[in-house]
Amino acid sequence: MKTKRTLFIATIMSFGFSGAILATNQNDSIKQNVDSLKTGKNLYEISCVRCHKLKDPAKYTAQQWPGLVNKMQKRAKITDEQKAIILSYLVSEAKK
Repeated sequence: MKTKRTLFIATIMSFGFSGAILATNQNDSIKQNVDSLKTGKNLYEISCVRCHKLKDPAKYTAQQWPGLVNKMQKRAKITDEQKAIILSYLVSEAKK
């Protein structure tokens, strides 16, 4: 009887612990996503304002932004990684 009770308590504790790990991982993932979008916004503002006024991200749809960013990448002198980060930000704020 004691063994079953110990096993039951250990099982409950392990589920609680794995739930805590899952919650921590989800929070970390959300924080990373928010940080990435902030970085994208900053890169967009710094890179694109050099040549023209910034466009409101909601002016274009998520389908339109990739073509526009691809067209401007060389002029803005941004890397593929920077382009991807900027594009993530613009798509997240795009016209619905």
